Amino acid sequence: MDKVITSFNNQAFMGHIGAQLTSITPGNCEIALDFKPYLTQQHGLFHGGVTATLADTASGFAAYSLMADDEQPLTVEFKINLLSKGQGDRLVARAKVVKNGRRIKVCQSEVFVLENDKETLCAIALVSIIATPKTEK
Repeated sequence: MDKVITSFNNQAFMGHIGAQLTSITPGNCEIALDFKPYLTQQHGLFHGGVTATLADTASGFAAYSLMADDEQPLTVEFKINLLSKGQGDRLVARAKVVKNGRRIKVCQSEVFVLENDKETLCAIALVSIIATPKTEK
């Protein structure tokens, strides 16, 4: 799982928003993000784009955990359903690979908002990730 941790730490955007890789096992990934005012929309809730970002990124790293060392993940499609408002102290995205194809991995991400130790499911995403040849920066 070292390659996943290294890749996550190299993702400047995840660092910029303060996201943390909290769990990685083969075919599974969890990413958490604490509330910050700059991550909100006009009503003070987590922005839907932030929720979608966590769902997509967790899926990508869940898929990457099953890829060969000479491959890298790229999202080719995703659909997200926003189920409840993102009001809380923290977002947590939990993704799992549901179909581990040779080139395409299909993942499901569930995003929860945590408030006062209560988890509420706020989004579900279905994400298709393609394994592409690894390139150097």
